[in-house]
Amino acid sequence: MSSPALTRADIARHAAFEFVLTTTLLFVVVSLVRWLGHPASPLSIANPSALFAVAGALVAVLIAGLMYSPLGHRSGGHMHPGVTLFVWLGGGLPGAAVVPYVVAQLAGSIAGAGLARLVWGPAVTQVGYAAVGSGLGDVGLFLAESLPVAAIFVVVSFFLPRPETARFVPVVIGVGVGLTIAFLASVSGASVNPARQLGPALFAGQTHGLWIYLTAPVVAPLVVALVLRAVRRSVSPSQV
Repeated sequence: MSSPALTRADIARHAAFEFVLTTTLLFVVVSLVRWLGHPASPLSIANPSALFAVAGALVAVLIAGLMYSPLGHRSGGHMHPGVTLFVWLGGGLPGAAVVPYVVAQLAGSIAGAGLARLVWGPAVTQVGYAAVGSGLGDVGLFLAESLPVAAIFVVVSFFLPRPETARFVPVVIGVGVGLTIAFLASVSGASVNPARQLGPALFAGQTHGLWIYLTAPVVAPLVVALVLRAVRRSVSPSQV
C-alpha cells in the first residue's frame, strides 16, 4: 500500500489540526478531572469505581467525537504518537508527516493542560493537572499501559480493510480507551497515550514512571503494525 501524497503545506496544515485536536482532548480531560475528581466540586464523584466508569464513558465519546470532527476527518484525528506510527507503517501516512504530527500532539498535550489551568484556576493544580500515577513496578506498569493499546489496535485492524467497517474505527478506539479507563485507571492510571500524560505530568512535576507512560503506548501499536505487515507479506508477497 502506498501512502497518500501530501505536500509540505498539507503536512503543516494537518499537523496544525492535530495540535488543535490534542489541545482540545487534554483541555477536556483535565476539565473532567477537575469537575469530577475535585472534592469541593458540586459534580464530584466520591466512589472511585463510579468515577472511573463515568470518566471512561465521557472520554470514549470525546475521542470518537474528535475523530469524526471536520479537523479529525482531515488529519486522521490521531492525537496519539502511537496511532501516527501505526498509520504510517500501514501506508496511510507519508513518512515526512510523522515528526510534525508527533510534535504537534505533544505540544497540544502541554497547551491543553495549560489552558485548563488558565480557565479553571488553582483547582486544576489541586487535582495534579489530571496527571496519572501507579503503584506498579516498571514491568507491571509497562504491561498495563501497552497491552490494552495492543488489544485496541488488533481489533482496529479487523475494521480497517473495508470502507463499510473502517468508518467505525473512531468508535472502536473510543470504546477501547473508555473501557481501559473504567477497569484499569485504579491500577495503572490508564493514560494509554503519551499525549495524555506528558502535559499534565510536566505541569504537576510528576515524572515518576513518565518514560513508561511515554513509550509503552507507542511500542504496542508499533509491534501490532509490524506483525500485520509481516503477515501481509507472507500471505501476498507480490503486493508489498
